[in-house]
Amino acid sequence: MNCTRIGLRYYYSTSPFNQRTLLFKNAPKVDDALQVFDEMLQRQPPPSIFQFTQLISVIVKMKQYSTALKLFKQMRLMGVPVSIPTMNISINCYCRLNQVAYGFALLATLFKQGFSPSLATYSTLIHGLVLADRVFEAVELFKKLLRDKLCDPDQVMYGTVINGLCKVGHTSKAIELLTFMESGSCKPCVEQYSVVIDSLCKDKMVDHALELFAKMTGKGVLADVITYNSLIHGLCNFGRETEAAKMLRNMEEEGVSPTVATFNILVNSFCKQGSVKDAELAVQEMVRRGLCPNVITYSALIDGYCLRGEIDEAEKVLNGMTEKDLAPNIITYNSLINGYCKKKQIDKARHLFQEIQDKGLIPDVITYNSMLQGLFESGNPAAARELFNEMQAKGQAPNIYTYRILLHGMCKNSQCSDALALFRSVESKELMVVTNAGSLTWLWICLTNFY
Repeated sequence: MNCTRIGLRYYYSTSPFNQRTLLFKNAPKVDDALQVFDEMLQRQPPPSIFQFTQLISVIVKMKQYSTALKLFKQMRLMGVPVSIPTMNISINCYCRLNQVAYGFALLATLFKQGFSPSLATYSTLIHGLVLADRVFEAVELFKKLLRDKLCDPDQVMYGTVINGLCKVGHTSKAIELLTFMESGSCKPCVEQYSVVIDSLCKDKMVDHALELFAKMTGKGVLADVITYNSLIHGLCNFGRETEAAKMLRNMEEEGVSPTVATFNILVNSFCKQGSVKDAELAVQEMVRRGLCPNVITYSALIDGYCLRGEIDEAEKVLNGMTEKDLAPNIITYNSLINGYCKKKQIDKARHLFQEIQDKGLIPDVITYNSMLQGLFESGNPAAARELFNEMQAKGQAPNIYTYRILLHGMCKNSQCSDALALFRSVESKELMVVTNAGSLTWLWICLTNFY
């Protein structure tokens, strides 16, 4: 009997096919896996269903879901018997492809063939519903499983439902489920608590998040870096940097090391407040700890310097990125373009706008909005109108801020009739649904003030 070690697990086999499929775990290639599959189908006697399942699992890990399903169908046509794990893998593939209905069709097949679905079967379907933004259907299925005692949910299933509820803004329902979980035999772990804590912070309920954090740690559940990052981010968003710094110290005292993401939260917060020097100190601390600042770190610094009007410093940071072989992204360039426009350096902004496109980056609505604002404020409404037409021709949809910039810019440049025509076209396109009463009032005042 051969014993093949992959990572920290041992697999026992009597077949060379088993060894070959396992080798793909380290260096998977779809074509090689397909070749092995064809060989397995031709082998007499055929390999076990376990080996077929193993090979399909390898393909799924490559995220080749459609390919895995084709092999599954081919197996069934060739008369290879299926197992619960194989069916679960296929259900997962359908869910990943946003075809959860086919996943439920396979569930029906399981029942028809006399199989009893496993916990993994139901967990996969619930996850598929959440992925398809059908969260309330996922909740109903979860309730049915509990009510009919079809299975005992584990932490993974609870976590999927809790995450789905938070995803659609029903944090209070997620808290109810978390409380229910606490009262049962399957206790929540840090992952479930962290999801709810993060959702509370995003809902601007930081104090409630801190209360849940205290409750969690009081139950002996140790927070991880994700938990701390959510709380630090939430505190920083409300200007509570002193508490965030204290949370950082507590984090380290508990033996949880800050990550690049942790420091990026602090760097971004300092920059938004205009405290770029503090942000630079945070970056220095990152490096001292052996952490490498990334594109997000440097983009925050560039934005911070641009907000202060220190364009030269922002350019130095950008140059430093290229020296470190870090490729700036559209967010990085947006900050600098906006900085140039605010400083009335429209030629530099236009040059950079063209340069990023030459590099293969696609300007987004924020890029265009900054350029439009800059062109209007530099007294070049014709170029702004031309850019707006280009924006639409390239398929970039304007947002309400784009129209605000256009209307205000036209009025300021004595193009009130054009502004009124644009305003009416906004109405005709039913863009009112993305505005609020205050926005529309502002637009109307903008027009009337310049007549």
